[in-house]
Amino acid sequence: MSLPRGLVRQEDYLGLKSELLRKNKLFVDPDFSPGTSSLTFSGAQPRISGVRSVIWKRPRDLVVNPRFVKAGLSRHDLYQGVLGNCWFIAGAAVVSTIPKLLSRCVPIDQDFDKDYAGLFRFNFWWYGKWVEVIVDDLLPTDGMQLIYARNRSDPDEFWPALLEKAYAKLRGNYEALDGGKLQDAIVDMTGSISEYIDLKDKSKIQHNLYDLVWKSYQMNSLMGASIHLPENANTPEVEMSNGLFMGHAYSITGIASVPYRGNNIQLLRLRNPWGRSEWKGDWSDHSDEIRNISQEARTKLGIVITDDGEFWIPFIDVLRNFDEIQLCHLQPDSLTSEIANDERKQNWEVTVYHDAWIRGLTAGGCGNHPYQDLYWKNPQFFITLKDVDITDSSGLCTLIATLTEKEMNNKSTVAIGFDVYKLRAFQRRPLDGESAPRNALILRKRSGIYEYNREVTRRFELDPGVYALIPSTFKAHDEAKFMLRLYTEKPADSGLLEEDDKNEIPKPVKPLDPVKELFMKHATEDGHIYAKELKHFLRELSASEFGESILFSLEAARSLVTLMDRNRSGALNFDEVVKGWNEIKAYKKIFEQFDKDGTASVDTYELSKLFSAL
Repeated sequence: MSLPRGLVRQEDYLGLKSELLRKNKLFVDPDFSPGTSSLTFSGAQPRISGVRSVIWKRPRDLVVNPRFVKAGLSRHDLYQGVLGNCWFIAGAAVVSTIPKLLSRCVPIDQDFDKDYAGLFRFNFWWYGKWVEVIVDDLLPTDGMQLIYARNRSDPDEFWPALLEKAYAKLRGNYEALDGGKLQDAIVDMTGSISEYIDLKDKSKIQHNLYDLVWKSYQMNSLMGASIHLPENANTPEVEMSNGLFMGHAYSITGIASVPYRGNNIQLLRLRNPWGRSEWKGDWSDHSDEIRNISQEARTKLGIVITDDGEFWIPFIDVLRNFDEIQLCHLQPDSLTSEIANDERKQNWEVTVYHDAWIRGLTAGGCGNHPYQDLYWKNPQFFITLKDVDITDSSGLCTLIATLTEKEMNNKSTVAIGFDVYKLRAFQRRPLDGESAPRNALILRKRSGIYEYNREVTRRFELDPGVYALIPSTFKAHDEAKFMLRLYTEKPADSGLLEEDDKNEIPKPVKPLDPVKELFMKHATEDGHIYAKELKHFLRELSASEFGESILFSLEAARSLVTLMDRNRSGALNFDEVVKGWNEIKAYKKIFEQFDKDGTASVDTYELSKLFSAL
C-alpha cells in the first residue's frame, strides 16, 4: 500500500526547516497547495454561505500574536467550522481528554517563535504505521477569520486548525472530511482499534451495556456516540426537542455513577463539537437534579453551568436517543503504558498480524457456492484463551478482534469479515474440509455481514479454550492486504496455522533476547527505529539493565540516530542499535570510573583523564 502524497519523515522535516530558515523563506506546501484543489474533489470553490471565495492566510496575518498551543491541549480548544466534520472534531476532543496521548499526534514543540518557518508537523497512524504529515500554515479564511476548525474562545491558538489541515492532506482535501466516522478519526490519531455498539434496535440492547462501557473506560479506551440522520432530512443536522442533534457525533468525555434520592444514577458526560447546544433533559446544566445534588456530587462531576457544549446525561437517555456508541481501544506501547500508569488503568494485551489474500493462494472468499472448498485456503490464525477476565465474574474471556483492509487511495474495494471457531484440540495445521468438522466444536461467532469498511471489529465473551480465526473477503479471488489485531485482558498465546511436515519434530523455541524483544516492541512496521522510538527504547532498556532510566530528550535521540546510523538510511536497524547501546554502556562505565567523587559530573581535571581513556 502506497502512502498518501507528501508524507515525509522527521529527518526530512528538520532538514526542510533548516533550509527555509537559512534562506529566510516561509514554507508553501507543493503537495497541498493553497488553492481549490486542496478544498474540493472537483477543484471548484466550496459553497459556503456568506463566503464568496476562500482566501488563504497565515496565522500572523490574522492575529498579532499567534500561538500553536497556549495552555496545553484541551478538548475545549476545538470548535467545528462550516465543514461537516463533527466526527473528526469530536474524535479529536475524545483524544484530547488525555493530552499526553494527543501530543504524539500533535507535537507541541513547535510554535510561531524565532524558529518559525511556516511549516508544522503532525503524526497519524496509517494502517499499522506512524507517518508524519507536514503542512504549511496557510489556512482557509473568509478574508477576516478561519472558516473551518478553530479555537473560538481563544483565536490566537491555532493547533486545531492546523491539525485539521494535516488530516485533510492525509485524506486528499478538506471535502474528504465532510462526513465520516468518529472512530476512524480516533484510530488515525492514536493507533487504537475501533468497535461500535449498535443502539438502533432498542429491543436488542444488551442489559449490561453500562458495565461494558465502564469496563472499557477502566481499560483506557476512548469513546464517542452518534445519532443518525433521518432518511427524509434535507439538512445536514436536525435538532431534536431535547437539545440533541440527529446527524451528529458527540465525544464521551466522562462516566460516573452518583447517588440521588436513594438510587445510583448512571451518567455519561458528552461534548458537542460545536462548543454549544446542549442536552436539555434530566441532569442537564439547569435541571432540578443538578440543583439538588450534594456538593460532594457536584465536585465529583465537575459541574460548570455554561453553554460550552459539554453536559451530563443519564445513560438510559443515551440508549433512548442515540443510534451508536463508538469504543476505541488503545494499543499498548511505551506511551500508552505510561498513560495507563498515570490514569491507574489497565492496558490491553495485543497481538498484531500482517497478511494478504492472494489470488490462487489465499484469496478463498467466504465459502459461498461454488467456492466452498476455497474457503479453507484463507489465512488462519489460532488464539488460546486460558485466564478469565479480571473484572468478569462469569468465568469468560474477552476477545476483541479487528480486521483492517489496507486500502488503496483511501477506498475500500472489497467486503471483509471473519469467522471464529472453537477447537476441540489444538492443531498447528490449518483447518480444511476434512479436519474442520472433526475438530471444530461449533462455529462460535461471525463478524457479521461482510462490510466495505476499512475496519471490521467484534467483541466476543468466550469460554477458555483454543479458537481459530479465519479472515476473508466476501468474494473468492479478491486480492487485498490486511492487518489482524487481537485484544485480550490477559496474555494469550496465538499464531498462524501453517502447513507442516507431519514427520518433522517441532523445534524448541529459543527464548527471545531481551534487547531484541524490546527493539521489536518499539520498531515501526519497516523494522527500524526512529528518534521518537529510540527515546522510549533507551529509557526502558536503561531501566532494565541499570535499574534506573536514562532520560534522553527528543533532540538528543535525533543526534544519537545521526551518530549510530552507519548506512545513512535515516533510521536504525537492530545491529546499529545494539552497537550504539554497547557504546553508550562503555561511555557510562568510563564516566563512572573517572567520576571519583560520585557527583554525577566531572571537573576539568577528571575530564582530561576521561578523554585520554576514550
